[in-house]
Amino acid sequence: MSNPKVKVSQKSDRSTKPKLFQKDPDSTFSQDEIRTRAYQIYEFCDRNNNNPDQDWIQAETELMELVRVK
Repeated sequence: MSNPKVKVSQKSDRSTKPKLFQKDPDSTFSQDEIRTRAYQIYEFCDRNNNNPDQDWIQAETELMELVRVK
């Protein structure tokens, strides 16, 4: 097999750093923590649930409830 050559015409601007996950000022949890919980919800449904937005909202809700209980 041959390896195709890829040309990249855009140069990245190294003067600006990429923005990593930013926390919502009102949120206690990072997007990464919410994403992890949302994926756990997806796995719990045997990966048949095809509604990532609903999983995300459920993850946010569950995590916020954990904070309220403490």
